[in-house]
Amino acid sequence: MSQKKINKRILITGASGYIGSCLNNFFNKDSLIYCLDKKHPNTWTKINKKKFYICDLLNKKKLTKVIKNIMPDVVIHFAATSTVNEKIPYSKYYQNNVVATKNLIEVMNELKIKKIIYSSTAAVYDRKVRRIIEKDKLNPISKYGKSKLKAEEIIKRNKKIKHIILRFFNVSSSIPKPLIGEYHNPETHLIPIAVSNAIQNRAINLFGNDYETKDGTCIRDYIHIKDICLAIKKSIMYLEKKTLKSLILNIGNGKGISNKEIVFSLKKILKKTINIRFLKRRKGDQAFLVCDIKKAKKFIKWIPVNSTTSKILKDEINWTKFLEKRFIKRKIMHVQK
Repeated sequence: MSQKKINKRILITGASGYIGSCLNNFFNKDSLIYCLDKKHPNTWTKINKKKFYICDLLNKKKLTKVIKNIMPDVVIHFAATSTVNEKIPYSKYYQNNVVATKNLIEVMNELKIKKIIYSSTAAVYDRKVRRIIEKDKLNPISKYGKSKLKAEEIIKRNKKIKHIILRFFNVSSSIPKPLIGEYHNPETHLIPIAVSNAIQNRAINLFGNDYETKDGTCIRDYIHIKDICLAIKKSIMYLEKKTLKSLILNIGNGKGISNKEIVFSLKKILKKTINIRFLKRRKGDQAFLVCDIKKAKKFIKWIPVNSTTSKILKDEINWTKFLEKRFIKRKIMHVQK
């Protein structure tokens, strides 16, 4: 794995969030990092307050002022409404994901900033029973997926800015130094919910055990947050090569693991009994959602070296214990994906 330093001015939007705050600390010694978010970061993120800007991307006037002050070499765009919840009105997704991206691209054009890495999602794809490749049909089911696809289209239409769109699958776990991980309010993702419940001796809810899979539960592609950070580092290095084209890449583990296998692996690591409560299937859940990562391997020379199930779970356990020692409780919504 290349240890080459980036040495670039990098702006991270959505820097107070899970991926943004992890990336900030991952890059800290490599580059001059600036962070932007509409909300203040949690204390554990260790974001440099002198390089942190409070700004809503919907406020185009302030956004222009902030970016003009920074003049980054590359923008890494995470800022979004990312909770998948069909009760949230589409207008909120549209404003925070589509209009905000449109404003960012227009400001970048105005200031002649020519490189962007965009955090997209597996939710833009149509249903599949095999590994998803980047050329597969796009047919998002959720409001979230629809808004992210529209934002992709805004970026792709702009010919003045070179882009890499990274379609993340199930991002999970934590980075060790400083220890930073996933903390949503409420938490809806299976791995942090499963780990929290197992440590607290609570049952783990799994939605559906009658899918056409090897054990009847859904199969997903989990990618360690550190491998996400490495993929972004490789993407920046790719963008530095002037002759190369923009890219769309799947970023996942490339391997599927079932919900039940996650719980069994957790049971083995914690060496304790974990009860599973099977609930009815949820509307919109796919039996199989796993990506093909050959294109990322080929173009940005990236492979997921941290994404074994064991490492993902052990690093998540460390993060969950960190939160508990500080009496920080996760609010758990029982609609985990």
